[in-house]
Amino acid sequence: MRKGIRCVITKIKARQIIDSRGIPTVEVDLYTNKGMYRAAAPGGASTGLYGAVELRDGEKGKFLGMGVSRAVKNVNEKIAEALIGLDPTVQSQIDQAMIDLDKTENKVPLYKHIADISGKASVVLPVPAFTLINGGKHAGNNLSAQGIMILPIGASTFEEALQMGSEAYHHLKAVISERYGPTGCNVGEDGGFTPNISRQDAIDRTGYGERIKIAMDVGASEFCIGGNGT
Repeated sequence: MRKGIRCVITKIKARQIIDSRGIPTVEVDLYTNKGMYRAAAPGGASTGLYGAVELRDGEKGKFLGMGVSRAVKNVNEKIAEALIGLDPTVQSQIDQAMIDLDKTENKVPLYKHIADISGKASVVLPVPAFTLINGGKHAGNNLSAQGIMILPIGASTFEEALQMGSEAYHHLKAVISERYGPTGCNVGEDGGFTPNISRQDAIDRTGYGERIKIAMDVGASEFCIGGNGT
């Protein structure tokens, strides 16, 4: 059998685009001898202590200082030079090249590393978390937590979990509309609704009962005073 052609990165082109919240972010085209692939990396409204560090221009006269032209330049010049010629399927080499350029310690572990240290021989899709209600920096209501989510832990497949999350979202929309009118169905930056409610009627309406649990993305770093978590 003839051996397949090795995949090689031939070109990398970054640009500044606007994300769904109207904030600049980086989009990159990755060219290989087998095709071109595109991805973008939107930032969050709040940044946790261990979240990815954003490189913003800080030029107040453009995009209120949120531009990413410096980050784009880094990709087009420094990162592209380091990655061209590498096989994009060999993740360890890509990671090491990026680490050598970055030289900082606060790296986010990859999903496979997490599976390895968890003792999982095979990697499976996790239970998805659906943001239903936004608060904190993601909304203009009185909720301190930035995200109230649901976890369809009773789903037997990812497809079923997706269905359960979608149904709960639309039942919640109906509950909010009944109590607060159509204007109560405004959404926050993460797509969750933003009313000042605390009950779980939407989950009850789905009929899934205990198969769905409520989860919280508190955004606790936003409550930090003086950088020490107090």
